[in-house]
Amino acid sequence: MSADTARLTHRGGGLPLRLAAWSVGPPSVALVHWLLLDANPIVRMCAFIGVLFLWMKAVVLAEQRAAGKALPPPLRLLAWLFLWPGMRPQAVARTSSPVAAGGTAARGLLSVAAGAGLIMLARWAWAETHSLWAFAPPALVGFSLVLHYGLFTLLTVSWRIAGFDVGPLFRNPFASRSLSDFWTCRWNLAYTEMCQETVLRATRPWHRRASTFAVFLFSGLLHEVAISLPVDAGYGLPTLYFAINGAAMQAPFKPGTLVARTWAVFWVVAPLPLLFHPWFIRGIVMLALGVS
Repeated sequence: MSADTARLTHRGGGLPLRLAAWSVGPPSVALVHWLLLDANPIVRMCAFIGVLFLWMKAVVLAEQRAAGKALPPPLRLLAWLFLWPGMRPQAVARTSSPVAAGGTAARGLLSVAAGAGLIMLARWAWAETHSLWAFAPPALVGFSLVLHYGLFTLLTVSWRIAGFDVGPLFRNPFASRSLSDFWTCRWNLAYTEMCQETVLRATRPWHRRASTFAVFLFSGLLHEVAISLPVDAGYGLPTLYFAINGAAMQAPFKPGTLVARTWAVFWVVAPLPLLFHPWFIRGIVMLALGVS
């Protein structure tokens, strides 16, 4: 079969596969919710995140096959499915010469150490003040440094050393030139990749602003599952956070200007209590750190 014929075949039979991939997520979440009704909230959160992760991978695969894109060989595909957070399977199909990544690994280890220090500071702040406002900021930043800029960086280094052409999933947020730059080029590029392959493809006929807003609303729904559902409280607040940011992205500020940078910092940071609401802080973060 020629490449052109294969693409036509994939496109012609793509709709049922795409519908199946998209529709499997909600019942999977509902099943996990029912099975783990009485489980520890942290266990519930990890289970929900796992379901969402595999669901989005399945959706990406269905969309890629519908578009006629070539997929990596089976073993690499399995490695991408379970061992790489990124959402483009072609990242593990491309190989390059193994690289020396000592500097990047050092930054990852430094992030882990800095995050651990902030987590210890959060525990101390709670012991001294019993204030969520004193506890939550260092705890959340600490967890982000350990996971996003620490462990994910070390994972990227491992793939690079093995000779795979993967890139960082979180880039320096302080270099953001605008709110759009932060969300599309700096923060959680795995989600950006996934949306480019799925939500943006599905909403391509829409106006660009409506399509962008749909991405933020979808992100809000995913965060409801990962943040609100494990503690069974705070519903709607994560979605509101992303809806606010989706609307704020429409402001016509020139990237790189002081106004655009200030606008980005304000709307990322100021509404964060909506995203990481008190029920999540008490039910997940404090439980994880063993404070009460």
